[in-house]
Amino acid sequence: MTNATELFLDGLTGLYNRAYFLDRLSEAVEAAQEKNLALSLLLIDLDNLFLINHERGRPAGDLALQALADTLRRSAHEHETVARLSGDQFAMLLLGTSLVTATQFAQAIRRLVGRAHEVHPGFGAIDVCIGVSARPARGDWEAADLLQLAELRLISAKRSRLNPGAEQQVWAGPPDPSDDDATEEGGSDRE
Repeated sequence: MTNATELFLDGLTGLYNRAYFLDRLSEAVEAAQEKNLALSLLLIDLDNLFLINHERGRPAGDLALQALADTLRRSAHEHETVARLSGDQFAMLLLGTSLVTATQFAQAIRRLVGRAHEVHPGFGAIDVCIGVSARPARGDWEAADLLQLAELRLISAKRSRLNPGAEQQVWAGPPDPSDDDATEEGGSDRE
């Protein structure tokens, strides 16, 4: 017999699936609007999954996906949502986190992911591209707006890999003048 919670989990990584994430995103936007909280979304794409699967076999690709999922899970706070949206794409939803803080967090994730192979030897180093979007604490954004902007910025991050010497694999954008972290207590809870 299947537990209702299991219906919302990705079988390979144990993270939430796309259906759960989209539902949670809508709820988070509503909560952020009601409480005047910032809300950030990270879309994370595992680089070269096709090549890993082709050159090392699907088990190595699965191991890379699991390593990324573990890194994201360990990096998230308890109240934050982490999900696997599709084959090589993940998402993190950060309530009370501004664009500036979310961008810094995304850069830290890239550094952690680059060391994931030390935890899971056998598939070599992995890397990610990340698109970051945010709803300022006093903004009027819908869930679809956040998702679409994060997707556009993820595409920009992927394109940056094609430029020799380009280090910018995290794309955000200029912060809104009122872009600040906010929690119900009034400050950022991200370290």
